[in-house]
Amino acid sequence: MNEDTPEIDDPELRWPQKGDRLFFEFSWAYDARVTGDPKERFYRMPMGYKRAGDILIDQAATSVVDRMNIIYAALFCYRQSIELYLKQLIDEFGKEKKFSPKNTHDLNRLWERFVCIANERGGCESMGFIEAQKLIEEMHDFDQNSDGFRFPDNAHGEPFFSNDKSIDLNNVREVMQGLGNFFECFYLDWSNANFTP
Repeated sequence: MNEDTPEIDDPELRWPQKGDRLFFEFSWAYDARVTGDPKERFYRMPMGYKRAGDILIDQAATSVVDRMNIIYAALFCYRQSIELYLKQLIDEFGKEKKFSPKNTHDLNRLWERFVCIANERGGCESMGFIEAQKLIEEMHDFDQNSDGFRFPDNAHGEPFFSNDKSIDLNNVREVMQGLGNFFECFYLDWSNANFTP
């Protein structure tokens, strides 16, 4: 192809073109703001990944062609939202940052840190706590290092799963909604509490 190649109107057939850029401002009415403030990012990212998972699941549920392709991205988004919800709560409410969440993708380890903070605040008796723990363990067992939905095999060339698995898309979306509500309620409760250990 050269500069004389005519432009194609169908975006599905588009190729990279001279002058293309990914990130530039167009109009405040259409642009999406990407903030640099870590606190705001920690607030928005878990909800964003959860919402992206919902949108992908909705698309997969209506399109057999998309179903087998985008399930990985949807599940990655859901796993990432869980990880970020936990990291957000640990980062913001962990006493003197002793529970720093920065260097792990291990959901079980993050859950343990979250439980320590919840114990300090009296939140372990909350409705849904045991059920949420089981869901965290299930997601961790399914994808322990946050790479099982991103890559075809692990760093050693081994498959992530020994057998194919079928997943009820409506169920995963509904259960993730409940888990997202669980984390949001803890965030709101702890944000509005005048807590002194």
